[in-house]
Amino acid sequence: MPYPTLVSSLISHQWKQTTRSAYFEKGILIRIFIGLMLLYLVINLVVIGLFMGKIISEAFPDDEVAWAFSRILFYYFIADFVLRFFVQPLPVLTIMPYLHLPVKRTKLFNFLLAKSALSLFNFMPLLILLPFTLKSVLPGSEGGFALSWLLTVILLVFANNFLAFIVKKVYLLKPLILFAVLAAAALLILADVKTSYLISRGFASAITGIAQHVYLLLIPLTLLVVIYLASWFFLYKNRYIEPGMKKEKLLFSGNESRSFDSFGIPGRLVMMEIKLILRNKRPRSFLILSAMFMFYGFMIYPPHRQAGTGMYLFAGLLLTGIFIMQYGQLIMSWESRSFDQICTSGLRMHDYFRGKFWFFIATNIISFLLTLPYAFYDSRIALVNLAAFLYNSGINIFIILFLGTYNTRRIDLGKGAMFNYEGTSFIHFVLIIPLIGLPYLIWMLFLVLGHPDMGFAAIGLAGAAGLLFSEVLIRSTVKQFNSRKYKILNGFRTT
Repeated sequence: MPYPTLVSSLISHQWKQTTRSAYFEKGILIRIFIGLMLLYLVINLVVIGLFMGKIISEAFPDDEVAWAFSRILFYYFIADFVLRFFVQPLPVLTIMPYLHLPVKRTKLFNFLLAKSALSLFNFMPLLILLPFTLKSVLPGSEGGFALSWLLTVILLVFANNFLAFIVKKVYLLKPLILFAVLAAAALLILADVKTSYLISRGFASAITGIAQHVYLLLIPLTLLVVIYLASWFFLYKNRYIEPGMKKEKLLFSGNESRSFDSFGIPGRLVMMEIKLILRNKRPRSFLILSAMFMFYGFMIYPPHRQAGTGMYLFAGLLLTGIFIMQYGQLIMSWESRSFDQICTSGLRMHDYFRGKFWFFIATNIISFLLTLPYAFYDSRIALVNLAAFLYNSGINIFIILFLGTYNTRRIDLGKGAMFNYEGTSFIHFVLIIPLIGLPYLIWMLFLVLGHPDMGFAAIGLAGAAGLLFSEVLIRSTVKQFNSRKYKILNGFRTT
C-alpha cells in the first residue's frame, strides 16, 4: 500500500474511532467548553506575541530584541520539555490493531511520530513567534535574518517534541528516569544562575549566530533529524510486546504478594491496588502528580511564614491527602471493566471497602512523612499536618468512599490523566468542598472564639474519632453501596 494511501486510511480510522465512541457524544458539552477555552488561549497568545517586543525592550533595554528573546527561550525549552514529559500524550495504542495486518511497521512508526508532531505543544509557540517576528524582529533587521531566526526556533521546538517523545517512551520501560529528567532540568537552571546566566547567554548567541548565516540552519535541522531517527529506531527496537510482559511478570512474581497475606483479604486487595496503579497509565499518572505535588509546600510555607496558621491548614490537608483526593474520586471506576467479577466472586464488600480504607491510610502516612521536613520552616507545620493527616484518614477517606458509590462511569486505564475527563461527573468537581471546607469551618469557629490552636486539636480529634469508629463507617458505606449496587453495575456495563 502506498504511504499516502496508508496515512489517509489511518487518519480516517482515527476520526471514526473518535466520533463513533459513546463518550464523544456524552462529552460534547465538555468539548465545547474546552474549545472555547482554547480559543481564549489562542487570542491571549497572539496578543502576547504582538506586545512581546515592547515587554522585552523594557526588561532588557541594552540588548537586541531577538537576542534577549532567545535567552528566554533557553528556559522555555526546559519548561516545555518537562511539561511535555508529564502532559503530552503518547499516541501508541492507536496503531496496535494494525500490527497483525500486512502493513510495514516502519510506515506505522513514521505515522506515529508524525502524529506526535501535530501536538498543540508544537503549534501554540507559533502563536507568539509569528506576531513577535513580524512586529519586533523583522522591522529592526534584514528579512533573511528574521526568517532564519524563526525557522531555527521552530526546528528546535519540533526537536524538543521528539526528544520528549523518546524520553517518555524510555520512562515506560524504566520509570526511574523521571528523577533524572527533573534533576537535569533543575541542574541546567541552577548552573545558568550560578554562572551569571552564562549558559542562557551562549544559547541566545548560538541561535542569533545561526540566523545570521542561512547555511547554519543545517545545525538545528540535523539535530531534528537525528532525534527523529533515534525515536524511530527506539520504536523499531521495542516493537514487540513480549519483552515488556516478561519483565512485568518477573517484577510481580516474587514474595511481595505473599507478604500481604498476613493481613488477610484486605491485605491482598491492597497489593492488587498497588499493581493496578503501577501497571496502568492513568492511575500511575495520578501517583506521579501526587508525588510532584509534595513540592507545593515550597510555594506555601515560606511566603506565609508570618501570616499565621490558616494557610498551614489548607496546605496540610492537601499535602497529606492529595493522593486520596485525586485517585480516590474514581474509586470503583478503576475496576469498572471487571466489577461484575468482583461482585460475583464471593468477595465480601466489607472486605473490599476495608482494603480501600487501609490502602488510603497507607498513602496518607507516606504523604504525612514526606511533609515532615517542612517543619524546619516552622515547628507548627508538623502539628498542623498531624491534625490534617488524622482528619484525612478518619473523615475524608469515608467521605470519598461514600461519594464513590455514585460513580457509575467506566474508564480506560490506559489513557493519561491530563485533560482526560472520562469517568468524571459533576460530583467530582465539588468533592473538594467538603474535603477542605468542613475542617476549615471547624477551625474558623474556634478562630472566632479566639482559640485557633484549639481548632487544630478539634480537627485532629474528629479524625481520631473517625478512625476509632472506622468499622461502623465502613459498614455504613457498604450499606450505601448495596442500595446502589445495580445502578453502579449497569453504569459500568453501558458507559
